[in-house]
Amino acid sequence: MEHRFDVLAKSVSSAVSRREAIWRLGSGLAVGALALLGIGAGDPANCAWCCTTACRNLDPPPRGHEMAVCITECLETGIATGPGGESSAACEALCVGS
Repeated sequence: MEHRFDVLAKSVSSAVSRREAIWRLGSGLAVGALALLGIGAGDPANCAWCCTTACRNLDPPPRGHEMAVCITECLETGIATGPGGESSAACEALCVGS
């Protein structure tokens, strides 16, 4: 008999490779740590890097024009929103006020 956690873990793991999951976790933690420490707050270069990374890490990742829209909206609001409606507010502390 499988537990609910096992079913959830299997469904989540099938869509993302282990390497990609670790990369996403690491980049999210790094961005969160930088934002928490206030490093780069209001710096347009750090905001652009953060938005590009956040848009790439959305599932599914936006392509072409959708990527440009995601990055542009993220630069303005700090929130990356993908074509499927998924969003990430990881860049809000870095981009607001830049």
